[in-house]
Amino acid sequence: MLRKIHDIPLLLLVVIAAGLAFAGWAVGASFLAAPIMVGEMQIAKSIAALAKDALFVPLKPLMYALIIMSIGSSIAISTGGLGAKFSRVIIFFVGFSLTGLAVGILMFNLFSGLNIFADPASAGAGDGEVGSDPYAIKIYKVLTSPLMISIYAGVVFGGALKRLGIGREADAISDLFIKGFRKFLQYTIPLAVFGSITLALAKPGGVQTLGDLFPILMPYLLTMGIVWIVMMAVTTRIQGKGFGFVWRGVFPQAVVAFSTSSSMATLPATKQACDDLGADGDEATPFFTIGATVNMTGTVIGLLLVSLYAMKAYGIDIAIADMITVGLQSLVFATAAAGTPSASVVLLEDILVSQGVSAEYATYVTGLIITIDTLILDRLRTVMNTQSDSMSTVNGLKLYYKKRRVVEET
Repeated sequence: MLRKIHDIPLLLLVVIAAGLAFAGWAVGASFLAAPIMVGEMQIAKSIAALAKDALFVPLKPLMYALIIMSIGSSIAISTGGLGAKFSRVIIFFVGFSLTGLAVGILMFNLFSGLNIFADPASAGAGDGEVGSDPYAIKIYKVLTSPLMISIYAGVVFGGALKRLGIGREADAISDLFIKGFRKFLQYTIPLAVFGSITLALAKPGGVQTLGDLFPILMPYLLTMGIVWIVMMAVTTRIQGKGFGFVWRGVFPQAVVAFSTSSSMATLPATKQACDDLGADGDEATPFFTIGATVNMTGTVIGLLLVSLYAMKAYGIDIAIADMITVGLQSLVFATAAAGTPSASVVLLEDILVSQGVSAEYATYVTGLIITIDTLILDRLRTVMNTQSDSMSTVNGLKLYYKKRRVVEET
């Protein structure tokens, strides 16, 4: 039975789960959102809350373990320095992500009037009391957040694995962990969508609460569209080819990325895109494979925008320095996100809590955004992530060989 579920496209499972949630609300199945009682004693959370918890309760520890394992195994099998080729590729990885950060901040300011999330009081998630921590304390909270500690642990763990000489074995275990994690998400994301929608609809104004999420698509799409145009312009310039040539190379990759919502699942299409753009697919493979793990331009944009709108709804006065901090935090956190559907959603809590949002409200935002994340937001992020992987790789390799020719000719 589980094998059959895993063979069903995740998008279809999410649509079915959302449909069941709305159907339950339409027929007045209020018991789905009510605690399970025996007489006057509550013995369990509601069915909807249990369904939501199936994803969110184990997701954080699993994500942290995956981060430690992935970073550790990558360090353990690494040899030598960055290398002349990768040093050029990483320029584009970072450059495209920083472009996404800058455009995301601009779009948030242009669309600052959007009210995406309900305020804490009406959402039943605390009183919205905001601490007045100095800026240095906010930075300290970022650097000591659970996710950053997981990254530090991964570096130390990788050094230990390398000294023991078991990097290959650790890398194999990491690959198995990722495969298992993807199957876990296949089962639990639809449950979380069903539970989150059911709980939202059970509250007064629930339909409006869910409807209010969709306006975030405007800054989301505009940011990613502008960044994509910048990426295309840079790539056409460096490759010395027209827009049509680059478009034909990356369009099939975008279709696979949107349909699978997974950077890892898009790797074969990314290899083909690199081939079609003029780079040797086999030579490009190590670079875009690393990119599928650490180069997350779309995830940077997604984390940044959702975090800023959640902070605004919570009542935090967001200065430009705070926006930049959240942007850089999103950039670092995005490198630790697994290339699997909606995995980065769990990182929202760490960002929000470190910026003064209560844990209760951060949990509310995370549970609510998952309802449209798997339907559209994560798919847009994955397209941007994978397009950045292929374009960064072919651009970096082009610069490498162009430089070599200059050196050889002189």
